[in-house]
Amino acid sequence: MNRNGLKGSYTIEAALIFPFIMGVLVFIIYISFFLHDMAVMKSCAYQAALKGSLIRTSISDMETEARKAAEYNIQGLLLMTEGLKTEVSTSGREVTVSYSGTLRIPQGILFMKIAGTDSIAVKGEGCAAQKDAIEFIRKTRAAKNIIKKVKK
Repeated sequence: MNRNGLKGSYTIEAALIFPFIMGVLVFIIYISFFLHDMAVMKSCAYQAALKGSLIRTSISDMETEARKAAEYNIQGLLLMTEGLKTEVSTSGREVTVSYSGTLRIPQGILFMKIAGTDSIAVKGEGCAAQKDAIEFIRKTRAAKNIIKKVKK
């Protein structure tokens, strides 16, 4: 026995605090999965939209290329998202790709019981417009000439 007579007090305190600490750690891990999958969706959506915007033949070809790129880019990159849906739309010279899915969270986590749900919606969207390369080069050269004149 200890001098104060508190032989098992630290064990009891640890037993009371441990479930709360583990719940917080698991919650942080699942939030990390959510942020990772959301960032991957946004990145892949932008890449697919950019690839579709490079096509200059027709709007249907732009949409087809963006859809192929969207399905190919995301394969094997998501950690916890299920039920992935891909949507591709074109309007004029702009391509928009969006992903959506759900991230399921175990019912044992205290925070989700309070919220009343066992899943979080994960979404990512990217959009890219066709650029006129010739006009961009002209504007860049004009800006370069202006900068040279100002420096003199």
